[in-house]
Amino acid sequence: MKLAGISVLPEVDPSQAPFWRQVLRGFSQCAFQVNELSALFFIVAATYFNWRMGAAFVISVVIATAVARLLRANPDLLGLGLFGFNSGLMGLALANFFQPGLALWGWVPVVAAIVALVSIAMARWLPIPFLAAPFIVTFWALWPLAEVMGLEKIDLGAFARDPVTFVAATVSALGAALFASGPVVGLIFLAGVLVGNWRHAVVALMGAALAASLAAHVGAPGAAINSGFVGFNAVLAAIATYALVSNDLRMAALAALTATWIFSFVSRLGMAPALASGFVLTVWLILLMGWLNGRFNPK
Repeated sequence: MKLAGISVLPEVDPSQAPFWRQVLRGFSQCAFQVNELSALFFIVAATYFNWRMGAAFVISVVIATAVARLLRANPDLLGLGLFGFNSGLMGLALANFFQPGLALWGWVPVVAAIVALVSIAMARWLPIPFLAAPFIVTFWALWPLAEVMGLEKIDLGAFARDPVTFVAATVSALGAALFASGPVVGLIFLAGVLVGNWRHAVVALMGAALAASLAAHVGAPGAAINSGFVGFNAVLAAIATYALVSNDLRMAALAALTATWIFSFVSRLGMAPALASGFVLTVWLILLMGWLNGRFNPK
């Protein structure tokens, strides 16, 4: 691994990565990076916003990676950190949406292991990248059972109709990818992406700016835009499309706009938090259109 052209860690084949590097890469995959330094920035960003979220983040990724190793999951995917990040997102979400208490901390490691199992299953049987689907599916299944599990939901309330502050909204959308909010968190997250891949950092900013612009144009509540809530799906969709589908800024921009719309649609259903569904469904839709395009235009 290199930083600014300087070797920081020796390069290693993903299948041969030691446990500690698998764990750190699990954190970094929250922004589709395979970079141990990015992981440290993301941990700091989550912890700065809420130490409980940071703790749940760390516990979840470590447990998920350990479970994947014990079950002899695909060593290449394990070495890339792909079995840790979904559980990491679950840990962040649990600490964000539920009141702290013994029940919460009891469930964090258990649910992290469950999400790891779902990730392993999807990696084996899903013909397309599973992205954040294991986390989303598990959280949606858990949401109506929260009271039975002893978890108390936090009433986040409605977003106020504040004036939109475009720069703050753009930067905050970056940190919201970790369920955190605020310009400082966003800047820490951006730094983490930057050390991994500067092009991805530019794409992330573009996605956040497009989401804020679209949301402001259609009259979304200013507090929702400024907090980054509206824009984080666009950030993830833009990076994922650029990194996994095509290194094309036009496609990344399309993904950002589409993810913002889909996220809004799922949110309006009101059955459960929309989470990162906008970005996952958008990337899957783009992959589907790419498959159809080869048949629609054989040339």
